[in-house]
Amino acid sequence: MAGTGRGGAGFGLLTAREARAARDLISLVRKHVPAELEYALLFGSKARGSARPDSDIDVLLIFRELPVDREPQASIAEDIAHGVAEYYGVPVEPWSVALIDLQRGMRTPMLVDALADGVPLWPPHRSSPCLPFTPQDALRCTGALLDRVREGSEEVASRWEWGDAEGAVRRARDDLVRLCTGALLLHGETRPRRRDSIRRFVQEYVVTGAFPIRYLPVFRWAAESYTPDGKEGAAPLLSPPGGLARVSDVVSVLRDRLADARDDLSFRAGESGTPGAPAG
Repeated sequence: MAGTGRGGAGFGLLTAREARAARDLISLVRKHVPAELEYALLFGSKARGSARPDSDIDVLLIFRELPVDREPQASIAEDIAHGVAEYYGVPVEPWSVALIDLQRGMRTPMLVDALADGVPLWPPHRSSPCLPFTPQDALRCTGALLDRVREGSEEVASRWEWGDAEGAVRRARDDLVRLCTGALLLHGETRPRRRDSIRRFVQEYVVTGAFPIRYLPVFRWAAESYTPDGKEGAAPLLSPPGGLARVSDVVSVLRDRLADARDDLSFRAGESGTPGAPAG
């Protein structure tokens, strides 16, 4: 496979084999994906310098424009990455976004974090666009999380009626994580995921008395249901303290608290910015 030249500083954080794989990914994406590539950034553990030997090469591909569903461009980039990974024997994971995703009110926590970590790969002398997570971003993201939690209450009830007790508890646990994440997003904290979101929520709200301490066992159960690195465990989900009813109670209370806090942020943000405003 042919490379693209020396490239940006991100290549210096990779092994020689990984750097060749990243160069070929970018070269082939520019050639075969029907969209204009603006940036390619190394992000994730490789960019932060905390990677394990088997960690993925995470490459953020920022295109000028993409369809709303990012298809077929995202899938083409993923297919290219799969071929590059097989050829070089290293894991390569692209993430395709468009410039509109960088605008205020459109940014997701993961994208803000990826940009903050990002080290340029291509063009070689173009710096990473580091952008803040704004109140408008928080309002949009927490609105989506609350919608998912409202859907979840129906799924929990349905699974319980079908006799799928573990599925009902798992969905309730997932909604609890969404709500903890949403509470953190409202004050601009984007990094915690899953297990860490729960623990940060406990530190920020439960231990301080801002959220009822009587619910602490449920939060501990939810955090401990994940592996130490924050992934889903292979073992069946243990029954929560107080059963599904207790978890559902916590979800209901936290959902209402988050909705109120979101309304308050919306009032305070006022007309200071709207989704789709210029990046910055």
